[in-house]
Amino acid sequence: MQKLERLPTGIPNLDDILQGGVPRGGVFIVQGQPGAGKTIFGNQVCFHHVAGGGRALYITLLAESHARMLTHIGQLSFFDEGAIPGKLYYISAFRTLEDEGLKGLLTLLRREMRAHDADLMVLDGLVAVEESAGSAREFKKFIHDLQSQASMADCTIFLLTGVADYAASPEHTMVDGVIEFQSRLYGRRAERELQIRKLRGGGFLRGQHSFHISDAGIAVYPRLEAYLARPSQPDERLDTAIASGIAVLDEMAGGGLPKGSATIIVGPSGIGKTTLGLHFLG
Repeated sequence: MQKLERLPTGIPNLDDILQGGVPRGGVFIVQGQPGAGKTIFGNQVCFHHVAGGGRALYITLLAESHARMLTHIGQLSFFDEGAIPGKLYYISAFRTLEDEGLKGLLTLLRREMRAHDADLMVLDGLVAVEESAGSAREFKKFIHDLQSQASMADCTIFLLTGVADYAASPEHTMVDGVIEFQSRLYGRRAERELQIRKLRGGGFLRGQHSFHISDAGIAVYPRLEAYLARPSQPDERLDTAIASGIAVLDEMAGGGLPKGSATIIVGPSGIGKTTLGLHFLG
């Protein structure tokens, strides 16, 4: 069996939640309400990827113009103007979708992927594709054909879209992973949360994790009980026993108390707890 290679997102701590990144060559949905951070996520992943020597495409459908988007993204520290358009290429595909439908869009994606030798692609505005599909089956076929393209070109694809009913959306059953961004109100305070709903090909830290958007982009803060659920190194096994000072008790305990362990002595007043402790110290 071939081991799935991981593609790092470059977003602080998100790759720890993903246990190394997303499987390379897969198709992943990134969903959330407006303002949740999807566009920043897509651009941050692209700029990190090209900084490491990769090549990326950012395809927009019904989204803000490239000039306005790059003006906004240009305020963030990960933005590198020198990467455009040599390593990171922006394309507006809405006209193609409107004139030629889903088949024409697939042809454009395949052509541009090959022309720019891209191994990472972000499609911003999947909801426009769903609205343009004549039926749910046609939309599912589009996702299926996109997966075939990703596999043949060894290109990892992120599909950015709005909030959907995870249980009822058929495309969620077809893609390799689903990442959801949320913004919740706790009283008057708003908090951003991220959840990995699905990830084929490997494990991940389940549940909701907080994230923050600053001038540096997105940074994720994993829940400590999930992040530290497994120790960084296995505990050392100590087979040595220490005598309690009471021969019969040591015989009952299999030679004594395990070295490096903690033992609670429980009992009512006057039962002999202090005496046992003095035997142990002696």
